[in-house]
Amino acid sequence: MSIWLLFLLILKASALSFGGLGGLPILHQDLVDRGVPDLDNLIGAALAVARLTPGPNGLWLVSLGYFLGRVPGAVAASFALAIPPFCVLAIMGIYGKVAHLKRTERALLLLSFALAGLLGFTSWQIIRGSSPSVIEWVSAGAGFLGIAWFKVHPFALIVAAGVAGIAVARLGLLS
Repeated sequence: MSIWLLFLLILKASALSFGGLGGLPILHQDLVDRGVPDLDNLIGAALAVARLTPGPNGLWLVSLGYFLGRVPGAVAASFALAIPPFCVLAIMGIYGKVAHLKRTERALLLLSFALAGLLGFTSWQIIRGSSPSVIEWVSAGAGFLGIAWFKVHPFALIVAAGVAGIAVARLGLLS
């Protein structure tokens, strides 16, 4: 694998996650698609090195970069990890100069609506593919209403769902 490709894959994983192990699924899939041999052992070793050394959890990517491309791979991973935070700093600098504009406020409002729509669509895809059972749909709807409308504490909702699950199982309503 080229150092440039390794850099781009780690940059993608670090830009689409919130640090720590958040980029692991993305990077794992990308490396599996490229047929990296002994990948699980390499990732395990990189995680072990990261846990044994001080510093942020996301630095396991530097170890993985080293295992995949030696010193140039570690350097590429380091730069790939540093770019997203610097981009955020640059965006915040620009935002500080245009935050007072009405256009900025409206653009951010529209962006938040677009993101809410994307989140809703993604949630719908997950929900739709999760179960054909009417009872499970009703319990999901009740849970949503309980938290969103009635402000039920999540722990109480989890306990209620567990009790309801036991009752439904005893009655044999789910097969």
